[in-house]
Formats: sequence, C-alpha cells, structure tokens
Amino acid sequence: MGAALLPVRGILGSVYLEVNDRFKVIPDPFSGEDLVAVKALRTDVTIIHGSRGDDAGNILIPRVSDWALAILAADKVIATVEERVPGPLMDQPDWRLIPGIHLTALVHQPKGAWPTEFPGYYGPDEDHIALYLKSAKDPAAWDGYLQLYVFKRD
Repeated sequence: MGAALLPVRGILGSVYLEVNDRFKVIPDPFSGEDLVAVKALRTDVTIIHGSRGDDAGNILIPRVSDWALAILAADKVIATVEERVPGPLMDQPDWRLIPGIHLTALVHQPKGAWPTEFPGYYGPDEDHIALYLKSAKDPAAWDGYLQLYVFKRD
C-alpha cells in the first residue's frame, strides 16, 4: 500500500492511545475533526488463509476481513486455502478476489484455520481451543502441546 499511516475513528477515546506510541490524534485536514493516525506496519511475511485458490495463484478471502490490508503491508505473502480449483476465480458477494500477483506462495491446506473457525467451512473446535489455552499457562504442558500439534509430522 505504501502509506505511512492510516487514519481511523474507531479507537478515539480508547486506552490504546495511552499504551501504544504508534497511535497519534491528529486533525482531519478537511473537516478538522479528530482522527487517530495509526503508523503503518511493514511485515516481512504475512500468512493468510482463504477458501479457494486457482491454478493462476489467485485466492478468495472473506470479504468482511481486513486481510487485504495485511497482504499489501507485507514483503512476502503465503496463502493457504481450503480448496484448490482450476479457476479462474472471480470476485463473489461474500468472497474477495486477491490476484496471484500479490502472493509469494499458495498452499492447499484443508482445515488450515483450525482450531478456529473458517466461514462456510467449519466452526471453532472449542474443546481444542480450551486445551490450547490451558497448555499455554504451563511451560512443560506448552512444550508437549507444540510437540504434538505443531512440530509433529505425519
């Protein structure tokens, strides 16, 4: 995207302004109303999960997400998708098309958002999320969790 900041209204009056030096209140140059300038982030890599990816490397992401901004803020983008299709994919009412030119890699990874939900595919695995949260409180349990669910190879 290349912008140095993004002006937003939604965090005016919140504690974020007190605890994050990336947020500054500024006057809107057109209306004079207060806005919060959020300093842009630039990431080396962004990993996102979409519904479908096609042979040209295009993907569909939920339209209600702000992942498109994360894609534009990254030097490299790795996308995982629930389904791989021949294509071509097209913009849809609930799904936004992200052209393959913005992606570095596309990986077919069904259940790639698990244990959280992915709209139109599956809901959250609440039992596993509870296990995750419990494990994260204890270093030994956390190590066991990582070995079993993250580093294990089939």
